[in-house]
Amino acid sequence: MPERGKGNDKGKVEGLVGYARRNFMVPMPRFSDWDAFNDFLEQQCLVRQEDILRGHKISIGERLKADLAAMQALPAAPFEACDVQSGQVTSTSMVRYRGNDYSVPVAYGHRDVWIKGFVDRVVIGCVAEVIADHPRSYEAGDMVYDPLHYLPLIERKIMAFDQAFVGQSFPRKAC
Repeated sequence: MPERGKGNDKGKVEGLVGYARRNFMVPMPRFSDWDAFNDFLEQQCLVRQEDILRGHKISIGERLKADLAAMQALPAAPFEACDVQSGQVTSTSMVRYRGNDYSVPVAYGHRDVWIKGFVDRVVIGCVAEVIADHPRSYEAGDMVYDPLHYLPLIERKIMAFDQAFVGQSFPRKAC
């Protein structure tokens, strides 16, 4: 007998998955492609909207129409699935995000910045301008930098780059 009431179970979701499996997948349907399968599922959902569930006086479809009428429009701007934080650029043109340091152009030293941490990248900006975009590192204490951020220093002082990052290795980037 299956366990009930585990902390990671979501009752309604689990119930709907079970309903869909029992009513749409038994016996196991066969389709020529995914579009045909999706068409079949859509048709089953449209048929289901005509049902009136126990404890309700109107059909699922009528309740859906009322819910849709009460919903607000989607926002004009798309949602960015990221963590937003503020930070400050260090004297070595680095910004700390989640225990790792990411470089920014040296012109932004000691400035306040915003940081957007996405699943795969870290974007750093100052006011309304994006100033750095790096692949995100999930290592602890990692340094992710772009050597081009330090180009103004290299132009002014010979060996500045070598002296600043002795023993560091840079990821290869296609220019």
